[in-house]
Amino acid sequence: MRKKYRAEWVFIIIAVCWVVLCRASDVTAEEPEKDTRPNVMLEDIVVSAEKTTEKFQTGDVDLQISPTFYSVIPRKSFEGKIEGLSDVLKKETGVQIRSSGGMGSFSEVSLRGSSSDQVMVFLDGVLLNDASGGGVNLSNISLFDVESIEVYRGFTPINFGSASIGGAVNIKTIRTEEGLKASALAGYGSFDTYQAGAFLNHKPSRWDYLVSVDYLDSENDFEFDNDKGTPYNPADDETENRHNAQFDQMNILTKVGYELSNTSRIDVFNQYFDKAQGIPDWRNNKSTDTSLETERNITALKITLDDLGKWEINSATTLSYSWKEEEYDDSLGQIGLGRQHTIDTTRRLGGKFYADTMLGFNLLAVQLEFNHETYEPDDLITSRSPRDSSRDTFSASIQDTLLLLNERLLITPVLRYSLTRDELESSVSAYGVTLKSRDRDNSNISPQIGLKYAPFYWLTLKSNFGIYLREPSFFELFGDRGLFLGNTDLKEETGKNFDIGFEMKKHFDFNGLNSASFKAVYFSSDVDDLITRTFDARGVGKSVNIDETQVRGLETGINIEFLDHFRFIASATWQDSENLSEVSSFKHKDLPGRWEKSFLGRLEWQIGDFTAHVEYQADKNMYYDSANLLDAKDKEDISAGLKWVHNSVAVTMEGRNLQDNQYEDFNGFPMPGRSFYVTIKYFPFDDEKK
Repeated sequence: MRKKYRAEWVFIIIAVCWVVLCRASDVTAEEPEKDTRPNVMLEDIVVSAEKTTEKFQTGDVDLQISPTFYSVIPRKSFEGKIEGLSDVLKKETGVQIRSSGGMGSFSEVSLRGSSSDQVMVFLDGVLLNDASGGGVNLSNISLFDVESIEVYRGFTPINFGSASIGGAVNIKTIRTEEGLKASALAGYGSFDTYQAGAFLNHKPSRWDYLVSVDYLDSENDFEFDNDKGTPYNPADDETENRHNAQFDQMNILTKVGYELSNTSRIDVFNQYFDKAQGIPDWRNNKSTDTSLETERNITALKITLDDLGKWEINSATTLSYSWKEEEYDDSLGQIGLGRQHTIDTTRRLGGKFYADTMLGFNLLAVQLEFNHETYEPDDLITSRSPRDSSRDTFSASIQDTLLLLNERLLITPVLRYSLTRDELESSVSAYGVTLKSRDRDNSNISPQIGLKYAPFYWLTLKSNFGIYLREPSFFELFGDRGLFLGNTDLKEETGKNFDIGFEMKKHFDFNGLNSASFKAVYFSSDVDDLITRTFDARGVGKSVNIDETQVRGLETGINIEFLDHFRFIASATWQDSENLSEVSSFKHKDLPGRWEKSFLGRLEWQIGDFTAHVEYQADKNMYYDSANLLDAKDKEDISAGLKWVHNSVAVTMEGRNLQDNQYEDFNGFPMPGRSFYVTIKYFPFDDEKK
């Protein structure tokens, strides 16, 4: 077993130093207190990025009163760069990313030691997680049309309906603004990577519309050391280029809106995404031509009605339809077991209603949601197709935010009810065996409570507790693609989450220090019946339950602005994940796929038209397997970038993994070494924010 660090002492030491610094600045600078009201109603602290300035709409999370620990990543932190959602998220405290290769390859997110299945990912409030199974592939989400990214750890706001064990990531696309705005971007980078995009926003009156189109492709033929699957036999090692890892993708977003009045509005948006990629095998065989094509379309209609009746009710009603088709072609049997050529189609029809109103010292909110989802797999090689599945879900949530002590104390109890019905249709197997239909029903109640207290204007204390669950997916229940067997006896995962911590932010006026913020959070998660995958000697997998697991950890972050032109950002996460099952041979082993320690340090400076940064990231101590026999190599990544903005032109240059080290988030799937990227943006009708 690895040594477990006493991270609590780091928590205490930094907190004491902060209080001493704050009191010293009060005496030295005699800073006038312009606002003695609590931090509850002021801007929350976001150590890793500034808060966005986008227009608030009913249905959005009111971050000023939310007790959850969150981060907001604004567009300016990733705009004009050739990078994916995974590259942006991995810089956040408590967030870990695992990728199966270079740009465009499968990537998954973990929050506070959760599995990727336990993290809900939304696009403008529309759930991207499929009942068919697996966490969301982050590489299938373009950043070109994204306004901001919200990360909620543990406590899931009522605005998203059902809660999840790990938390939620909400991706908010660009919203229309007043006037005319237009821009175009082109970029090039290592491994023959190309990017192009164009954007148009127009709001002449009550009508407004927005169009965003972008294209990205890469050969992904990075160089790596191939040990041919024999790490203890260096004689057959070769330096090769990655084969069949190329991809290209297109993303189109359109929005149309109309203001019915000052308090009512209707919006329609549609996002289309198409991606074709090669799938390399672990041996890096040059003849491999296995491919995967993903096509997705999401359409949503939102009606916002505010200040209704004598209670001044604010409401948002959303109707959405999403469709996704994945075609997997391994007709020669180069990747999996046997020949496979399948088309899997997922459709979801959903409706959501949210309303809130202020009643005295209570902010009352309710949420109702219904989804009907179908999963239709089609086998193009055999004469018989797998069975279709469907899932119906209904959830009702109520939240009451009590504003006490002149709004310095907020108490937020939440109660959620959910009902799930699964149906597996009857069919005939490829061997002529009759397969009976199966139904599965489950309902549950999930309570949460959050607390937010601001004893001083510069200090905010938060704590949250909740009970959450996750239904097994169709993939886990019924199997998929011949590589995974179904297990209809699976139980749902049940989690109990707790966190407690503080956030501080203070402005200074001495010795070149402009402002500083700091946060520290202790968190714990106990998950019963955790769903995990086991593999037999043939490499065939099956999902099973682990009756007891736990994760304990600490998140810290600091942000310092000094000498008017400089900013230093640092964060660290320590977490201890453990298998506590009494019936498992892996008891007291670390859960696989979770880094024990993650660090980030970033220095930024801005002088005139130039903005530059240098960044260091590290992930340490992770096992690939449940037995803790396969150690992952510790990761250390240094990157640097420079941005120049003048008149209507912005040029961005960035270098990543400057040490040219080779890592593998998944055993046997190498990631690229040193790489460089440059983009040019032209914005004749826009205001570029430096």
